[in-house]
Amino acid sequence: MEEIMPKRTKPKGKTPMASTAPMGDLEQHRRTIEDLDARILDLAAQRMETAEKIARFKSAQRIPLRNFEVEAQVRSRLERRCLERGIDPALGRDLALFLIGHSLVAQSPIVESTYEGSLLRVLVVGGMGGMGGWMARFLSGQGHQVAVFDIAGGESSFPRAQSLEEGLENTDLVVLAVPMSACSELLRRLGRQPARPVVAELCSLKLHLKPALEEARSAGLRVVSFHPMWGPEAKLLSGKRLLLVRAGQEREEELVRGLFAATSVTIHDLSLEEHDRRMAVVLGLAHLVNLGFARALALCGLAPEALREAAGVTFGKQLRTTLEVVSENPGLYFEIQRLSGSTSEPLERLREALADFKRAVEAGDAAAFSAYMEEAKARLSDAGAVGEWF
Repeated sequence: MEEIMPKRTKPKGKTPMASTAPMGDLEQHRRTIEDLDARILDLAAQRMETAEKIARFKSAQRIPLRNFEVEAQVRSRLERRCLERGIDPALGRDLALFLIGHSLVAQSPIVESTYEGSLLRVLVVGGMGGMGGWMARFLSGQGHQVAVFDIAGGESSFPRAQSLEEGLENTDLVVLAVPMSACSELLRRLGRQPARPVVAELCSLKLHLKPALEEARSAGLRVVSFHPMWGPEAKLLSGKRLLLVRAGQEREEELVRGLFAATSVTIHDLSLEEHDRRMAVVLGLAHLVNLGFARALALCGLAPEALREAAGVTFGKQLRTTLEVVSENPGLYFEIQRLSGSTSEPLERLREALADFKRAVEAGDAAAFSAYMEEAKARLSDAGAVGEWF
């Protein structure tokens, strides 16, 4: 009788072990990518070195930091080369933006430290704080002789005056980077000093300073009000705005304007009243919207993990912005709300807007809901593409 051999069957739920050869191939590919990454970094380093050489040439020739035509050419060139290689041109565009951005950060301290006026002896009051420290580093980079005075402790890379009076000796410019609630008294104190340097205050709001500014000017103090529309973390001034308040102090205002003349900052002149009217929206309303969103999230009862699992694109974008806001200085943000006499109007408009949407939803009025959205889109579109603002 013919012997019948049992058939060999593959155990259920198991797969045969892969041979070592494919795994060896995979490791070889990974090593190849590692080598390519190293070469890419070497080339990136060479590109950054060349960018710094260009920056020194720009600085010597007084050429602006940015050339948007050249940037567009870089973007187009990398997109075209991606297409030639059968690669999504979005990779070329993103790579161009990445490389341009890092080149600008490297070039900015070289190009934007150019200063064509007479070098100044500067005292930064509040120089241990965020914006005070930024101003001290910026002015020192231009070649000015910088010292700081601050009631806060800590180490500073700049000489520290032991008193305001000591700091004022032989000083040409005093920059006030102090809390808004302390600035009025400081202006009055400076008005009583015999020294008469130019004083430049950079408070986020100005109207509450008006009586102190008038008193100081009556006492002979030369005061300028300006407002850098960026924070102490800023490394690149391209695309940034500086607001300069007009008050008839033309010579002093030109001195402050000259400090930023060689930078990529766009300077806008405003009256004291118009400055605070706009800040009530740009700062006050924007802060409230994000603080309100954060507070609502805290009250909704959903754990962060549950929100993360269900998060979509819009929620993610909003959350990133809100996280930046709630991570800022609570004292400063409280002062912005408290000291702005115009904040109540944007707050009422926000309440009114929320009530409009709530009423449309409760009434099942899709037409009204759509009309509010279309109105908002049209208004923002009239001001140009929002992406071009920054």
